[in-house]
Amino acid sequence: MPSAGQDEGSEPQGPERPPPRPLRVLIVDDNRDSLLTLGMLCRSEGMDVQMLRRGAEVPAAVAQFVPDVVLLDIGMPDRSGFDVAEELTELYGEHRPLLIAVTAYSSEKEREMARLSGFHHFIAKPYDPQTLLRRLTLLKPLASRGGSR
Repeated sequence: MPSAGQDEGSEPQGPERPPPRPLRVLIVDDNRDSLLTLGMLCRSEGMDVQMLRRGAEVPAAVAQFVPDVVLLDIGMPDRSGFDVAEELTELYGEHRPLLIAVTAYSSEKEREMARLSGFHHFIAKPYDPQTLLRRLTLLKPLASRGGSR
């Protein structure tokens, strides 16, 4: 016999878990077209996206937005992605967001500099959008655990 407030035929349920929050992605690229395209791509997959065109704005945006992932161009005129990654690594250490370089600079030297600067992954432009989305989709469980910090 169902208890008060329970419909016949329904199963008793435990405490409801809130739905997982969307993956938070901060995209930083001085090229407006690249920035907007990548932003639309991530939003189409239900990600919570913030976009910036200046590397100097990244540390404050990370503190405020608390992204799970930062997709960061390396070659920006105001401040290089290498410098930004180093600062985020100094500020947050192992608790920094996942840093992914998305850049046209793709030599082995740049890849090594990216790794030494604190980047976790490196994606060379032009990139396959589906490959990038698959990589980000693998990170969705990170968001459901409450983020990387």
